[in-house]
Amino acid sequence: MSYVIDFLTGILGYVMRGCYWLIGNYGMAIILFTLLTKVLLFPLSILTQKNSIKMVKLQPKLDELKIKYIDNKDKYTDEQVALYKKYKYNPFLDIIPLLLQIPIVLGLVGVVYKPLSYVLSIGSETVDKLNSWLVNTLGVTDAGSTYQITIAEKLKSGLSAPAGVNSGDISSITGFDMTFLGIDLGKTPSFKGDYILLLIPLLAGLSAWLLCFAQNKLNVLQLAQNKLNKIITTVFMVAFSTYFAFIVPCGVGLYWIFGNLFAIPLMVVTNLVIPPKKYVDYDRLLRIREQKKIKQEEYKKYHKKEKSDYKRFFSQKDMKLVFYSESKGFYKYFKDMIEYVCKNSEIVIHYVTSDPKDDILNAPGDQIQSYYVASDRYLIPLFMKLDCDMCVMTMPDLEKYHIKRSRVRKDIEYVYTFHGIGGLSTYRKGAFDWFDTIFCPTPDLYEGIRASEKLYGTPEKLIVQTGYPLIDSMIHDYGSIKHSKNETPQIMIAPSWQPENIIELCAEKLIDELSRCSYKVILRPHPQQVRHEPERFEALKEKYEGISNIEIQTDFSVTNPVMESDLLITDWSDIAWEYAFVTKRPVLYIDTPMKIMNQEYEKIGIEPVNKTLRTSLGTVVGLDELDSVCETVKQMLEHTSEYSKQIESTFKEHIYNIGRSAELCGRYIIKRLSK
Repeated sequence: MSYVIDFLTGILGYVMRGCYWLIGNYGMAIILFTLLTKVLLFPLSILTQKNSIKMVKLQPKLDELKIKYIDNKDKYTDEQVALYKKYKYNPFLDIIPLLLQIPIVLGLVGVVYKPLSYVLSIGSETVDKLNSWLVNTLGVTDAGSTYQITIAEKLKSGLSAPAGVNSGDISSITGFDMTFLGIDLGKTPSFKGDYILLLIPLLAGLSAWLLCFAQNKLNVLQLAQNKLNKIITTVFMVAFSTYFAFIVPCGVGLYWIFGNLFAIPLMVVTNLVIPPKKYVDYDRLLRIREQKKIKQEEYKKYHKKEKSDYKRFFSQKDMKLVFYSESKGFYKYFKDMIEYVCKNSEIVIHYVTSDPKDDILNAPGDQIQSYYVASDRYLIPLFMKLDCDMCVMTMPDLEKYHIKRSRVRKDIEYVYTFHGIGGLSTYRKGAFDWFDTIFCPTPDLYEGIRASEKLYGTPEKLIVQTGYPLIDSMIHDYGSIKHSKNETPQIMIAPSWQPENIIELCAEKLIDELSRCSYKVILRPHPQQVRHEPERFEALKEKYEGISNIEIQTDFSVTNPVMESDLLITDWSDIAWEYAFVTKRPVLYIDTPMKIMNQEYEKIGIEPVNKTLRTSLGTVVGLDELDSVCETVKQMLEHTSEYSKQIESTFKEHIYNIGRSAELCGRYIIKRLSK
């Protein structure tokens, strides 16, 4: 390693010698040297800029991969590498400028410590003679690596040079001035020495702050950082720069100061060459960050209630039945079974929700006790200390992440109830392993769970063939309303929210084709995608603003028109089951890539129904067949009655206990809790 440093020191010495020869001032030579290094590294700055832009653009996709493969680190790593390769992103390129700084600084330290050799170009024999004179004649044995600086100081003080040393070399040494603005650049700052030297660490810290301030406004990566990360980075850089300037000679500190200062205009030039805002939508990133901030502030408002509800929850005695809901949208999966339990027993239901706006929090009556608990601070210990007889949830992956089984009671019966009737491919491996009981809606899920237990050797759970309460409830509500026939056929496009869905792959192509037909077309995207990408849908609204039969519907407070539509177009959304089984009308599936959460689902040996039953509920159209989508829609609408019979048959074959599911769930709960 020492040979490498000596080699670099020699190269940098030639550069420094040229700078000194050109200017004749040591401090200005270091500043010129610093500028030259920045100019020479500018092409690397361009490469780094391109690489950083790729990183910022990739971040949302990496976040999706983290969610998708949260329980499979090896698969995540493979997909991450594939993503980097696809977008030609090099994760190591961003740190190369930092790595190059290390040898430059080490080499510069050597140049500063050995000005006779590297700046004044005095031969090694002469330097050795002078060193021998310093040690043997003058008795200076503690100079260490600064011996050349010490030699210069002794000769400048008037001491006679040793015999045999060229007078020209002596003149060069005595005439060499290492001070700059009154600061000796050969010395290291210290509180015990010359206090003017302390200006160097002070200015190093100040220059680091200026650089961080500029980076927060200009740097492609820093622009994407949140406020806290920017503050942490600034504090670290100021502290490091100040400390670093204390442990190296002032000449190196001067290099560090101007390195920070020159980096600012360099960023400006880099941004002019490759403007980050041309490639990265920072407005969207800021909107998402602002939405997150608003949500955090909103939840802070409910902190007092959360704390109070948490205490009230644990003040209850002889608790039997607990329901847990992640948000207000999940109550619909519990609603009918809860009503059955309340009507047919005196069991008190303790309903925990993580949504402060959940309507259940305003439910009257003593038989339903509701609690708002959302933050990990309270939610995790609530489950860890749970003391009841039964806990019913729609959240899978019990025990795998932050939600655990109770550590207080080992005999709690954990019941999982489905919030969708697709196959096991949409659930992570082992999603149900820690549940005791499953309320199962379909024979396909029953067979899949049993096959999975056999494949992985996990204990058999109690599977209750209940059916699907939500479908029963929707059929009841749909049948109680009088429906008028649409004068103009209404086509509803309702995509899922997953990577490579209709919105991402073909929304505009699909709408453009349908706009040529005499149908009313409504695009109703998933609420989560609207929340995350509002600008995408504003652009779609603007594009189709003048077309009367096209509507981009992002206001979800209006009445949901899905069930009033004559045809549903989707990809892998579970809304297809609800629409087809309730209305008995067909679904047109766009064949986007399948949503897969369990990468080993094929080992189970049972094809998921969300894949096999698509042709039973309607028709599948490939992404390369969208040119003929109007004709396909026309054919499907003309054969609605045939599809209706097929859908009804599929419904009866693949759903348990139609019309009785909530009753069976409620009866099971009452029976178990009465024992």
